[in-house]
Amino acid sequence: MNLLARLFVPISLIVFAVIYYIQAGEIRSLYDTGPIGAADFPKLLAVGLVVAVITAVGLDLRKAGRAERAEPVDWGGVGAALLVVAVCAVYVALFRVAGYFIATTAFGLALLAIFSRLKLNWLVALVEAVILMAVIYGLFAGLFDVRLPAYPALDLLFGAGPAPEVSR
Repeated sequence: MNLLARLFVPISLIVFAVIYYIQAGEIRSLYDTGPIGAADFPKLLAVGLVVAVITAVGLDLRKAGRAERAEPVDWGGVGAALLVVAVCAVYVALFRVAGYFIATTAFGLALLAIFSRLKLNWLVALVEAVILMAVIYGLFAGLFDVRLPAYPALDLLFGAGPAPEVSR
């Protein structure tokens, strides 16, 4: 059971990397800009993840192969990892309804709570989550020129449709 518990996260990460690599192959670029396309960087990240996982598992097995006793599995860490995955799923669902600002602030706050094991000053954590949300928004809106949905639920509630087109 200990070996299965030790391999749960690495196997999960490799499965994620394979799925990510396959999905990255579906990315199509609007422009043919040269030998490197839009899917190449995500594929490189997936390959890097697999290499890192294999290296970490190899080092762990090497340590276990020596006379040293392997460290016991921290079940709290495994639970925290599963909780992070669940929070990510909730974030995706909340993002569609609440929009970027609310969903990302709640996501940041939840991650801070998980990683601190609920030992945090909630007011400071809220300020940190808002700062994190603002920095990420600045990167996407300013640097990448990507418009993030602000409050989709309010748009649906008040019937605001798409922005009117400007005639030239």
